[in-house]
Amino acid sequence: MVAAVILGSTSLLAQRPPRRAMQFTLGVQSAEMAVKQAAERLGNMRKAIERDLKVLGHIRNSDNALVDPMQPGIAVQKAFEEMSEAERLNADPVLASGLIRARQRLDAARKSPATADFGHLRAVIREEALGPSSRLVVRTATLLQEETLAWIAVQEMIATHLKSLAEITGESLRASQQE
Repeated sequence: MVAAVILGSTSLLAQRPPRRAMQFTLGVQSAEMAVKQAAERLGNMRKAIERDLKVLGHIRNSDNALVDPMQPGIAVQKAFEEMSEAERLNADPVLASGLIRARQRLDAARKSPATADFGHLRAVIREEALGPSSRLVVRTATLLQEETLAWIAVQEMIATHLKSLAEITGESLRASQQE
């Protein structure tokens, strides 16, 4: 009976991975989790930047619609529709107020497009919507650039770590083969 207990406990000990190996895999698992989380954040950031670029595009289209006042009614209507679409897509609260003010000015101009001051409307669009939207896109791109540089630094640390691991492994294997 005692022999069975000893054999059973010995076989359990033999099946358990060494504690040292578990410590190494914890570091790898932590790094893997960090990369997965960063990839998820990047996916969310990509959606946000794509949305911000669409908003910027609609604001530019609104501004461009007012370049040619040959058909003022159509131009103001097109500018209003583009600004409304930009407002619908926008998620940034700071930009929202400027989009609302620009859309309200365009809405007022729709009531009397022939007498609308296109230069003033374009100035409002540029000041209230286009400028803040461009700054938002630049701010997000700057954050992405900073994260890229940080990941390059991490990649360099990983390369150094892998080189060290390979050297230690090589030395250990050579030492174990010596007689």
